Amino acid sequence: MLVVDSVSVNYGAIRAVQEVSLRVEEGEIVALLGPNGAGKSTLISAIAGLVPIVSGHVTLGDTEITRQTPEDITRLGVSVTPEGRRVFDDLTVGENLRLGAAIRKDKNGVAKDLEEYLEMFPVLRERYDTAAHTLSGGEQQQLAIARSLMSRPKLLMLDEPSLGLAPQLVQQIFALVGTLRDRGLTLLVVEQNAHQALAFSDRAYVLNTGRLQYSGTAAELRESDQLTEHYLGIGTGPPMRTESANGTP
Repeated sequence: MLVVDSVSVNYGAIRAVQEVSLRVEEGEIVALLGPNGAGKSTLISAIAGLVPIVSGHVTLGDTEITRQTPEDITRLGVSVTPEGRRVFDDLTVGENLRLGAAIRKDKNGVAKDLEEYLEMFPVLRERYDTAAHTLSGGEQQQLAIARSLMSRPKLLMLDEPSLGLAPQLVQQIFALVGTLRDRGLTLLVVEQNAHQALAFSDRAYVLNTGRLQYSGTAAELRESDQLTEHYLGIGTGPPMRTESANGTP
């Protein structure tokens, strides 16, 4: 579904992402791991068209989206739930949800999806007419995810969905991720909580200082003695195995 081929991204004079390649197949959950400053959020922002790509290509299905606008990329089926949730504090829950469908013209479809996600997230129905800033962190995360779903994406990218949440809420969010995949959605999930992320992912990529350190199945990464070394960016051992965007070593 998604192929990122040798993508580089700059922030001013700083190369934040350096020739990173990855792929996400339809129906997969793929985790993008790494420490703070590794380039994870920058990479998904680049995929979504929110920051410019210096070199490389991004393809969604048969369509290259490297230079397309964020609005066009959303219309093609890519949605992002940003780090920190970023709900519109002074708008109600319902208004936030409807903003998620701003690019859509099918009013009946929007109404149907709204009802579906209020069923999936009962707290949002209860708080529908309430200002978003009154919600707890976990409730705001549910609102942010539901808002992303209102654009009817094929690929949902979640940026640090567990950030700032209590352990019990983290478990609920990860269970929700599995439910979304069961409903046919493809997910690329940025996480610092490597062990939690690997528990629900099919495959994983590890970034450090903007470079790809490892890629493989989640099971392989869980079993690797080099996980801590490369996840934290320490040690001097040999490079871990990586695979190209087309899946070949």
